Amino acid sequence: MDNLRKILFLIPIAFLSFSCEEEVDDMVDDNDDDDDNSVNIVEMTIDNSGASAYFVSEINGNEEVTTTNEDNSTWELTVGTRYVLTVTGASSHPFALRDSENNILLSMNSVDGSFEEDSDVDFQASGTSFNFTLTQALAGELDNYVCTVHLGMTGSITVN
Repeated sequence: MDNLRKILFLIPIAFLSFSCEEEVDDMVDDNDDDDDNSVNIVEMTIDNSGASAYFVSEINGNEEVTTTNEDNSTWELTVGTRYVLTVTGASSHPFALRDSENNILLSMNSVDGSFEEDSDVDFQASGTSFNFTLTQALAGELDNYVCTVHLGMTGSITVN
């Protein structure tokens, strides 16, 4: 009688185990090549020529954002790309992105930009780092970059 109870007790447990395993297998698809959730990342080092200009000294990634070592060059950014900037003189030259009316969209200093809390932009600024993902909404507003202390340190931005 005890053996019969054990068997009757174990049958539902075994059934649930196999049922749950099939559901988990259905939910997990490790070989789905159609879903490419990778994000394009472009790393750039932003240097400065005194208080007169920014210039990009290095670009790592698959985009030619701008000509390197050219003062206040025009940048060409791509929607969907994550940009990881290192602003070498950030303490003296805080970096920001602005719209065509010079309103701050993203900023290194205490000025709050209008896209800083946008989770899709995922803006992060700390020390010399200035990281963001260019969303369609941000691209629609973006016009230029600037030093928030030296307004002559500025350049245009176009978007693909």
